[in-house]
Amino acid sequence: MPFYGKYAVAAVCLVGGLGIFFEGYDQGVMSGVNIAPSYVELMDLGDPGSGIATKSGKEGGIVAVYYLGTIIGALAGGALSDRIGRNYAVVCAGFFGLLGQSLQAAAQNAVWMICARIIAGIGTGGIAAVIPVWGSELVGHDARGMVMAFQMVVNFSGISASYWLEYLLSFRDGGNTQVRWRFPLAFQMIFLVALMVIISFMPESPRFDIGNGRRQRGKQTLANFRAQGDIEDPDVVAEYEEIIAAVELESKYEAFTYWHMVTGHKSGDLHLGRRTFLAAWLQVMQAWTGVTSVVVYAPTLFRTAGFGAHKSDLLTGIQNMLTMVCCILAIFTIDRSVYLTASCSMKSLTQFSFGRRKVLMTGGVGQSLCFFLLGALSKVAADQGSASIGAAAGSFIFIYDFIFAATWLSVPWVYPTEIFPLVIRAKGNAFGIVGWSIGCGTVSLAAPKMFGALGPNAFYIHAVFNLFAVAVVYCFYPEVACRTLEEIDLLFASPSPFVWATEKRFQELKLEHAGLVRHGGLGRKLADVEAKSTIVQTEEKY
Repeated sequence: MPFYGKYAVAAVCLVGGLGIFFEGYDQGVMSGVNIAPSYVELMDLGDPGSGIATKSGKEGGIVAVYYLGTIIGALAGGALSDRIGRNYAVVCAGFFGLLGQSLQAAAQNAVWMICARIIAGIGTGGIAAVIPVWGSELVGHDARGMVMAFQMVVNFSGISASYWLEYLLSFRDGGNTQVRWRFPLAFQMIFLVALMVIISFMPESPRFDIGNGRRQRGKQTLANFRAQGDIEDPDVVAEYEEIIAAVELESKYEAFTYWHMVTGHKSGDLHLGRRTFLAAWLQVMQAWTGVTSVVVYAPTLFRTAGFGAHKSDLLTGIQNMLTMVCCILAIFTIDRSVYLTASCSMKSLTQFSFGRRKVLMTGGVGQSLCFFLLGALSKVAADQGSASIGAAAGSFIFIYDFIFAATWLSVPWVYPTEIFPLVIRAKGNAFGIVGWSIGCGTVSLAAPKMFGALGPNAFYIHAVFNLFAVAVVYCFYPEVACRTLEEIDLLFASPSPFVWATEKRFQELKLEHAGLVRHGGLGRKLADVEAKSTIVQTEEKY
């Protein structure tokens, strides 16, 4: 018996959340593994018998190589899901995840661990590339951000679960057992198996079905999610025709490859190169705003702020739980215009919507301030040996988490799922995961050396980068909240990459083709203008 309406959306949230929980757990588990004495000894990360990692380059390399696997998995998963469907692609990625996690749990040396982490990364990258697209294509345009924000709550739930499990195991036999790190690595396979089984019974993306000849099934799925199963509902019919028109228009052109997407070659006014850059760079910026340092090396950050080893570990667990709770704020801010007005006109968007841009820019300023104060107070605490100043410094890690969870956590994940045409949406989101992998990988590799060499001054690097990110978002990232996935092609028709030119051109196109507004008939209008459409006008035929 199928779910309808809000129950269907809830089911997507839970199943998608299961995949993101696994991704979060897998990302966070290394924070506890890295400080397990038996792991340090086995991987030769420190002086013999010390149980303390001193080879920061090797430690960071083992963590960072995982993201090489996620790049491979994201690109493969994005391409595969456009061929066989979103659900089956997740299952295929899951098999790589299971193999990688089992090899990690059984690792006997550093080379073994490195190979295992690459394989595990392939699985995680594939899942992370497909799950957000699957969810955004199933739910309505006014709930995409909310669904992703919920998944980010679950993401940090996974990070928190992995940390607390490792924290509790650290008390077993003084923490000097291999169970302390092998069991947490193996435990996550339970979530992966559950995801692979459950998603096999979930509906396929209606946009994938419609684009691959299963139009009636896709239309029924739309009806189940939008109108309690009524396929004659006007909203369902309008959205169905909208997708059909986009499919027909895109079918007139040669299939876009990853090469077309990276270079923008032959994409004309679709400007795929620009979209690809925006998707990838937003995730790179997210990592360098400081979250990867906080997630993977939080105990080190608290020690840098002046706390002892045990208190640093305890504060890290509390910090992860606080972040999980703070993620709930994003559910109410990322799609705020939905709750304040039923209209998605540009006027109501300007007046009422927090949207993507305002959330990112506000968060960037707040995060930068946190790191500036954290660096300054940590330096004073280290110079004066003041516990009270150290405590004040540590509090800004919590404040940073609060701001990040409500702003930068969700938007970089939902944005890539919104800005690409239907035919390459999964491939497009894959570049978001590539950016995430590059960002997390470079921070994971740099952070141990960065904080080891600079101490508290390393916090200023993240502070400055947050301000840089605010400037980039202001100049180059157009607002996509409260706009349909198909309508967004209009938004990128401008030849200029700057937001002010993009919005101006978008308004001009809306006046030229008034029917392109949501539920006004994007559908057949696109098909009618065909190759001469302002959206896909090209200088060179394929």
